[in-house]
Amino acid sequence: MPSKPNSEDPLLSRFMEELDLKEKVKLVGGKTIEECGTVISLLHRGRIEEADRLLSSVKKRVGLITKLCTEHPILLRLPVVRDANMEYVEAVCYYFFLTEGRVPPYTSFKVEPDEYILGLADLVGELRRRCLDLIRMGKLELASKTFDQMVETYEYIWRFEYPKKLVKGLRHKIDIDRKLLEDTRLILTQAHILAR
Repeated sequence: MPSKPNSEDPLLSRFMEELDLKEKVKLVGGKTIEECGTVISLLHRGRIEEADRLLSSVKKRVGLITKLCTEHPILLRLPVVRDANMEYVEAVCYYFFLTEGRVPPYTSFKVEPDEYILGLADLVGELRRRCLDLIRMGKLELASKTFDQMVETYEYIWRFEYPKKLVKGLRHKIDIDRKLLEDTRLILTQAHILAR
């Protein structure tokens, strides 16, 4: 029978180290999620420079999470890792769409493929919000370009759901995105008709 664990026990030490690492990743991941939300909020308010600075901070946090997960793969099981990476993808993609008119490809990120796809699925909602803001301001050409990106993003992620479910959790997001697209298409069409 093994002896009673003590502070010198290598197995106990390993579990304690993993516990400390998990807590660290939870804190860093939580802060990453929070800051990604702030980045998106700043972008919606047109405060691009502030968003850019904050995104640099977020990138460092995501880099730390990636480094820790590479060194300790058990951390990949934490839901906060997936959530933080999804939020990061969403924030970066929205930033690049607003500043460069494009959405960066998967190869631009150091995240898991499903995190990229789910981040794109969330991006559709931000693009819709942007589209509606542009319609409200009477900028129908920009609204149409934003809507086109919504459609392109939706059609891209849809390939990962049909005919086989390749990404867990994507089906629900696709259903929501489809409804957002239908509603936005109707609103944009009505705005174009009224503008004639």
